[in-house]
Formats: sequence, C-alpha cells, structure tokens
Amino acid sequence: MKDKNKEFWKVINMMDFNGRGYQAAGRWLVEDSGLTFSEIKEIRNMAQRKVNVLYKKFCDDVRIGSDDGFDDVLWQTVANGFQSFHSCTAESLTEMYDENRYTESFAYSFHAVDRIEDEQFAANKFLKRERATKRIEEMRRFGGGFDQKLIAAFEHADNNNKRKLAKGFPEIFEHLVD
Repeated sequence: MKDKNKEFWKVINMMDFNGRGYQAAGRWLVEDSGLTFSEIKEIRNMAQRKVNVLYKKFCDDVRIGSDDGFDDVLWQTVANGFQSFHSCTAESLTEMYDENRYTESFAYSFHAVDRIEDEQFAANKFLKRERATKRIEEMRRFGGGFDQKLIAAFEHADNNNKRKLAKGFPEIFEHLVD
C-alpha cells in the first residue's frame, strides 16, 4: 500500500459496512479485498488509530450517556468514510448518538482478522510441535546415549518436570509443553 491513508479510506469505503453489516464487511476484507494478511492487519490497526484520534479529540466535549455508545459512534464515523471522519464535530457526534444514526459496531468487522490470527497461531503451534516430534524421533533413532536418555526422561516426567526439561533444553522440548 503506497499511500496508506488513501488506500485505507478506499478499503473502508469498499467494505461497505453500512450496506453489508459487520459480518459481511469483515468477510469481504478477509476473503475478497485482495489484500495480504499484513495489509489487512494494517487496515485494522489504522481503523483503531482513527477511532483513538476521534476519542482524544472529542472525549471531553461529546455528550453521550455511555462509553459503549460513544465508542459505537466513533467507529461509525470511521465506517462512514473520509469525509465523515474529517468533518465531524462534537455536536455532529452527539446528534448521531441522539438520533440513533449509528450501528453497533464497525469494530466487529475486524473480528474476522482476529480469527485469522488465532488460526495462524494454532497452525504455527501445530507445525512447531510436529517438527519437534520429528526431531525427537530422529534423536531416538540416531542420537547418542545422552539424547536417548534425555528423551526417555521427558516421556516419563510429569507435566511440571516436562516444563523444567523444556526450559533447560528449549531447542528440543519447548514446543511440546504448554
């Protein structure tokens, strides 16, 4: 993304939160936007930063009864796009809340990104565990006496001692304990 700010507002517009709702907007971002995973995370992070900017600018001036409502209005302002973000005032945000011209909550669109991160973390953890298991099998077959005794000790240890072995020999066991 060359001009990050311009690209950000283009993506926000194409997500069409107001037309699709948060689930479909999040699905579009993840499945159909054509962005890489790191670009998708950057869009999410930029959206959060935009909301933070609005919060810092208006937290003392907007008269909204609840923090949750204020948060929803700020996210809605970002979802409404570049013009809405740059032209909002404390009065316009209060009116948006009073007249119920916001939807709960554009932030939910980015839960799809969180699910990808969770899946990616689980996949990485699985792959590391598989590699560690393969390495142990190789050590069991081809390793020397110390390696074989160390593996036998790990296999017979309780969870607490497995953690201690993983701490002492992280290159072998760290991915096999929680």
